[in-house]
Amino acid sequence: MKTSVYLYGKNPLQEAILAHKRGSPLTIEKLFLTKEISQDPSIVSYLQTYKLETEIVTSSEIESMVGRNAIHQGICALLKEHLLYTPLEQVLAKIKISSTNNLFVLLDELEDPHNVGAIIRSASAFGAQAILLPEHDQVQLNGTVIKSASGMNFTIPIVRIGNINTTLRKLKDEGFWIYGLTGNGDTKLNETTFDSNTILVVGSEGSGIREKTLELCDFKVSISTSELCESLNASNATAVTLYEWRKQN
Repeated sequence: MKTSVYLYGKNPLQEAILAHKRGSPLTIEKLFLTKEISQDPSIVSYLQTYKLETEIVTSSEIESMVGRNAIHQGICALLKEHLLYTPLEQVLAKIKISSTNNLFVLLDELEDPHNVGAIIRSASAFGAQAILLPEHDQVQLNGTVIKSASGMNFTIPIVRIGNINTTLRKLKDEGFWIYGLTGNGDTKLNETTFDSNTILVVGSEGSGIREKTLELCDFKVSISTSELCESLNASNATAVTLYEWRKQN
């Protein structure tokens, strides 16, 4: 069944347009605008340049598509869902011509779209090559994720994968080392060396990385924090780890 994915807000729209200018397919199928925002000069420019199919609607009509609490700024776009994802083989083919160490971030059943969006934004900021999203029991790209990522999902390949453990085994065969981010890991982040192609596995907000997946990790990495703080949430812990990876690479 086809999933309707809506983008909302001015910055995510701008990132979708910029991605197209950089050579990616245009992911916007139809644009919904309030009368007020349709007169914004930058919006007018987009409409004239890219011949976007547009419908003028009310703010409440946009809310019916994206939710009452969404800060949509009078902008909503129906996206071509299949263009939001990149096949894993395509990503692997691209990095094989790269001489640098590469990093994929694999999300293991995260449920909070704000966390997922924040992780995508950090991954783009610190130079990761892809985000891997399992098809099941995992938040996929939606309006909240895209808004939380500030549209950075258009700057980094998002890959849908099937079974996590099967994918990890495949990537091990491709020369990747697997780093599982876990609170009780026996390898401290400040003592971790990222000197080869890397998969960073981030577990769910409640239970963390599942046991069978954790067994596949070559390193179980933890972050040292103050005794006053039990742990960081998934997106903050990922950002700290990505920063360390970036320093080394």
